[in-house]
Amino acid sequence: MEVVQDRLGDLGTPLAEVTFVVVDLETTGGSARDCGITEIGAVRLRGGEIIGEFATLVDPGRPIPPQIVALTGITESMTYDAPRIEEVLPSFIEFARGAILVAHNAAFDWAFLAAEARRAGRELPVSERLCTWHLARGLELPTDNLRLGTLAEYWSIPVENAHRAGDDVRVLEYNTRFGDPETQA
Repeated sequence: MEVVQDRLGDLGTPLAEVTFVVVDLETTGGSARDCGITEIGAVRLRGGEIIGEFATLVDPGRPIPPQIVALTGITESMTYDAPRIEEVLPSFIEFARGAILVAHNAAFDWAFLAAEARRAGRELPVSERLCTWHLARGLELPTDNLRLGTLAEYWSIPVENAHRAGDDVRVLEYNTRFGDPETQA
């Protein structure tokens, strides 16, 4: 049974004993049925420490629309020699095994990962998800805008390439550690 958690208290386990995989995807569009993944960025955390990193561009097997290139900066020439998702997925599945998947708007990333796993005849090893958008909703922030860029600005997290999986996952990783800047090392 799949469990989706919106709050920390739903975990029922001390956070220091929980392994999270914080993931962000870049895609060719918004539909997991019709669009492809162009980049995966992820970090594996336990007890607030990064214990692994996963990052790769992905050949989506289809054109990248101009509006997506403008948003992400990922071009077809960047993904031309990148591995296809069928090659990347086994490594990502192993990286994520036994962890709680964390993403901002987790339903979006999960839909793409699940669709690609189905197409490849594989099963994702993650049944629990934590959505940082839902977590941020519970914080007392001076804005209702909960986009990743807004959260990065609020916590003074430098982001060089917004809408690139590697930088976005760093904002997520910070949010996953439930970052009050006063309590972070």
